[in-house]
Amino acid sequence: MSDRRELEKMEARKMARKNKKAKETKAANANNVKDGLVSLRSFKRRTVVWPAVLIVNEFEFKCMLYDISLGGVRLKLDLPLATGAKVNIKIKDFEFTEALVSWHADAFVGLKFVEDVSYIENMFGDYAERLK
Repeated sequence: MSDRRELEKMEARKMARKNKKAKETKAANANNVKDGLVSLRSFKRRTVVWPAVLIVNEFEFKCMLYDISLGGVRLKLDLPLATGAKVNIKIKDFEFTEALVSWHADAFVGLKFVEDVSYIENMFGDYAERLK
C-alpha cells in the first residue's frame, strides 16, 4: 500500500509542477502580447471614463469611452459591429468625427479616427497635449 501512495504522491507533485509551469508560461505570453501591442501603437493612450454618442447608419447609441488616443478610442458597446464599418462618434462635448471599427470583443469596440492627427488635435484642443 505504501508504494502505491508514494507513487500517487509523486504523480501529484509532477502534475503540480506541470500546472505551475503552464500558468507561468501563460502569464508570460499574456505580458508579451500586451508589450507587443503597446510597441505597435502609434499614439499614447489615456484611460478615461467619458460619455460618447456613436452613430451607425441612422441609429444612435449612447456609450462610454474607456481609453482614448490621437488615433482612436476604445468604448463599451454591447453591439457587434463589423470591422471596417464607418461610424461617427461624439466624445463628451467635442464635435462629431468619423471613425472606422478596428475590432470588437465582448462588449468593447475599438475605433480608429479617419481624420488626420492635426484635425484630431484641434478637435481636442488643450486635452490633446495629454495624448502626446
